[in-house]
Amino acid sequence: MKRRSAGWWLQATALGHGAIGAVLYRDVLAQLARDGVVNSVPDRGDRAAAFWFMAAAPALWMGGRLLTSAEQHGDAAAQRAAGAVLVGVGAVGATAMPKGGFPALVGIGGLLLRRARRG
Repeated sequence: MKRRSAGWWLQATALGHGAIGAVLYRDVLAQLARDGVVNSVPDRGDRAAAFWFMAAAPALWMGGRLLTSAEQHGDAAAQRAAGAVLVGVGAVGATAMPKGGFPALVGIGGLLLRRARRG
C-alpha cells in the first residue's frame, strides 16, 4: 500500500477543519449569509471566530497542495521549512488551545521533517 504524503495529510486536515467549522459555526454562518456577507464580520465576537476558523481551511488546503508538489519534486528545503513551521504553529497552538486540533500539525510537521531528513 502506498504511503500518504504529508501534503495529502495536510489537505485532509484542511477538509476536516472546514467540515468541523461548518458544523460548529453553522448558526453563525447561516446568520452571516442571511444578513449579507459584505462588511459583515467585526473584529471580535462569534462572527470573527467563525470567519477565521473557516478561513484557515482553504489556507491549509493550499499549503498541503504546494507541499505535495514539493514532495513530488524532491524539494527537501521546502519540506523542511514547512515541517518546521507546522511543528512550531502546532506546538504554540496546542499550548494555547489544548482541546483544538493543533497536535495534528505537530504530527504532520514531524513526519515532514523525518522524511525530508531521510530523502
